[in-house]
Amino acid sequence: MKISLQNPSTRFAVVAVALALVSIQCGSDDEPGVGNEGAEKVCAPFTYSGFSSPEYSSFTKQTQYLTVSDGTQLAVDVFLPAGGPNRDSFPVVFTYTPYDRAQVDPATGEVTSDFSMTSLGELMLSHGYALVAADMRGTGAATGEQGPFTPVLGRDGKELVDWMAAQSWCDGNVGMTGGSYVGWSQFATARNLPAALKCITPEVILTEGYTEGFRPGGIAAINWISSYSQLLQAFNMNVQYPDFGLMPAAPAFDEDGDGEFADEVPRSDQGDPSMFFDDFIIPPFGIHYPDGVKRSQHKYFWATVEHLFNPVFQQIADAMSYFDSHFLPPYETLTFLDGSPGYMMNEIKGSGIAIYHIGRWYDAFCKGAPMTYASSHEMVPSKLIIGPGYHQGIPDAYLDYFSYSGNFQEQNNIERLRFYDRYLKGIDNGIDREPPVYIYVANDGWRAENEWPLARQVMTHYYLDQGSGLATTRTADGTDDYDVDFTHRSSYGSTVSDRWIMIGYPDALMMRTDKDAQCLVYETGPLSGDTEVTGHPIVDVWVTSNQRYGDVFVYLCDVDPQGESIYVAEGQLRAGWHRLYEDDDRVAGVLDVKPELPWHGYKESQWVDGALSSDTPLNLRFEMVPVSWVFKEGHKIRIAIAGADHENFELNPGLAPGGDPAEAPPTTMTLHRTDAYPSHVELPIIPR
Repeated sequence: MKISLQNPSTRFAVVAVALALVSIQCGSDDEPGVGNEGAEKVCAPFTYSGFSSPEYSSFTKQTQYLTVSDGTQLAVDVFLPAGGPNRDSFPVVFTYTPYDRAQVDPATGEVTSDFSMTSLGELMLSHGYALVAADMRGTGAATGEQGPFTPVLGRDGKELVDWMAAQSWCDGNVGMTGGSYVGWSQFATARNLPAALKCITPEVILTEGYTEGFRPGGIAAINWISSYSQLLQAFNMNVQYPDFGLMPAAPAFDEDGDGEFADEVPRSDQGDPSMFFDDFIIPPFGIHYPDGVKRSQHKYFWATVEHLFNPVFQQIADAMSYFDSHFLPPYETLTFLDGSPGYMMNEIKGSGIAIYHIGRWYDAFCKGAPMTYASSHEMVPSKLIIGPGYHQGIPDAYLDYFSYSGNFQEQNNIERLRFYDRYLKGIDNGIDREPPVYIYVANDGWRAENEWPLARQVMTHYYLDQGSGLATTRTADGTDDYDVDFTHRSSYGSTVSDRWIMIGYPDALMMRTDKDAQCLVYETGPLSGDTEVTGHPIVDVWVTSNQRYGDVFVYLCDVDPQGESIYVAEGQLRAGWHRLYEDDDRVAGVLDVKPELPWHGYKESQWVDGALSSDTPLNLRFEMVPVSWVFKEGHKIRIAIAGADHENFELNPGLAPGGDPAEAPPTTMTLHRTDAYPSHVELPIIPR
């Protein structure tokens, strides 16, 4: 099949011009020089010309099954550049996904999405890269079953890369791309060291799965777990929800031989219109197809039936309460470590596989990119970029608030092109000689750095002080009581969303003015100058309570001169996890985890039941999510402390076992601020 690209280079040319924000030029010589067709050679973040150019105007597509060593068949799409220079082989950009490599509309027979339709796919094809997209086992059109985030998926990934390398259309160089689970799949594949895998570009991933995914601060992220479990089941079962843009995975086998794949999706008109399983048991019995042609194998149907054996994500989350909990059968030998990219780096280090870590400040996994980079950049060629946005994007309200004119995902496409050109095509464009870190500083703009965390940061104590003050020096001893409002919820916009949901994101600014009124608040006076906080803030508070159980949620906020409070960052901890342990334990000691941050073990034996008391203050020291934010002159830095984030995080079962705020007993937490118990936050201040 040959398809036109419809001039994909145009959008990227516009982006490159509009986003020429940086003057760093990094050609192989001191002078930019002249490149392709006389173009000036420029290589800088978001700006790239003269080293490669769009040469191909169309592509061919092939769809097939690849049988891996245990007999499981993985559905694979291969896209090869066409309409350009005559080449026999190409470097490959590979995406390996549980979210359907492609989808079809059974009603029209049209492919509604595939890798070639993405802006990155169009860019790479036009620049002479082949694309490969594959469904993981137990998902999409693949056969088999899977436990999510389990090692077998990485072994399959290696077999896929090895297979690509053996094909005549592959020049022996493979890179990977994608975010979230698709970013995780890159680490899982890389740890198996396929020889052809030269680089990966994981976006919005985690370092370890317990606190960054399931239980931040040891508190179950119930809203995300529930919504993600439902979404994953929908993908696994190939359901149809047209109103939400969700269609069945594109089949990979043309059973009736008519040259069409979409008609291999069974009809779903006898029962629930979102799925085809119940048609099998409702008269007229059997499996029926849109074209009315009978099949004997029913390959797509039976492949999807096999997905029914996938463990349900919600059940996994319920069963894995501790860091050392074991997975559900048949994966009961596995723990969180086995699925943690930071732990996988032990096998990747020294491999030469280059990694471009891509993060977003409002992502739930925002620790993953900077921490994995900081802990491993000396072991493999590495870069780090962190931009604005949530797991899946950023609303216009934030683009307006930051006066941000770019599209971070489109900018990432240019970054990936520069990276792939260097590590897959061997083009000496100098990207490996740039400052390795590039961050977006909210209210200030993009900036290159030489390391993470920044060497010039000054960890500055801001003490909880009298009169709801927050100051770099304490003025008086005292205590402050907070009657916990268990209805406090840190969700925003008409979407009622937050950073943790990841399936969507707030459609408005995360304003906390009203929510802070439900909290215990401390704030500075108006700032005499701009104050930058870039790095990993730390909370260090001393607490007593009239109840033995409790959770502490702390929000860092920016208060403008009109008194409006906007969310900047947060952290949380369940009191029973107050003890501190070696921070490298989060990756079983295989890496020196950087930066060194409080780690609470979270193993079953490390839990302290009923840790709070009314007479002896308990020290709760924990990290907040990393941030880069400039508090403007005249604004205030605020700390808001809550005892719950209702409906987003599990209410403490020692107080509300049924999860209803009304059942929680009256709970008063007391914050201590004395010489002996100096409650404070530590902010990484960047001198300006």
